[in-house]
Amino acid sequence: MAEGLAFGSEVNRALEMAYKTPDIIAARQAVVDALSLQLGQSVLDIGSGPGLLAQDMAQHVGSGGSIVGIDLAKNMLESATELCKGLPWVQFESADAMSLPYADNSFDRLVSTQVYEYVSDLEGALAEFSRVLKPGGYGVIVDTDWAFPYWNTVDTGIRDRVINAWKAHCAQESVPLRLPSAINAANLQLTKVQALPILNMVYDERSFSYWLSKIISAFSVGRNGLSQTDADTWIKDLQAVAKKGEYLFCINRYLFEIRK
Repeated sequence: MAEGLAFGSEVNRALEMAYKTPDIIAARQAVVDALSLQLGQSVLDIGSGPGLLAQDMAQHVGSGGSIVGIDLAKNMLESATELCKGLPWVQFESADAMSLPYADNSFDRLVSTQVYEYVSDLEGALAEFSRVLKPGGYGVIVDTDWAFPYWNTVDTGIRDRVINAWKAHCAQESVPLRLPSAINAANLQLTKVQALPILNMVYDERSFSYWLSKIISAFSVGRNGLSQTDADTWIKDLQAVAKKGEYLFCINRYLFEIRK
């Protein structure tokens, strides 16, 4: 069973900074493009985080449309509300992807980014996704295959223990492998899949993996026999390979385009 992320101030800041890196900005643009948003449409953002995607989508639906972002993390909802306070057609609510508090056929567009790895029942979550999407509506799901990250480092033993500990943060380790069948079971049509790889060759605040390493380091302490010293050693190893010009991080995210 997934242990989930503890959204303390350190993790919360690292998440928000990760969302602002060029890698994730580009991924958000890919999501917006895939949704083919139009003025006046209604959009549900499942797992809205700090509200950056909702903010990006707002201009496309305009004040005659509506965007509802849902999340279970209180401080993410607070951050999103503050970010979009000048956009009255954008609102944020506490709600669960497994039990969406909306009527059938409520939204023209649905989007879910990095959410389904946390649910215990992927098929049930997709059934909810399908239920609230209007017939003819579009949806986009983005998730990461956490089974295959690659990080160059000095001490591969500690690296592997840290990455194995990190896998406890989610209930579904390889969501992209299971999504096609779950989409089909929910009576949705999968129209396109594209890879959104993240490749970092530098280790600094501009790179997604820099902030991800902070999140993983904080999560790993006390799991898989790892101490704070072990976590600190892993971070120092990443810094060491970066200093030598040998830093490399790579992982694949996948974007699924859906129609009902």
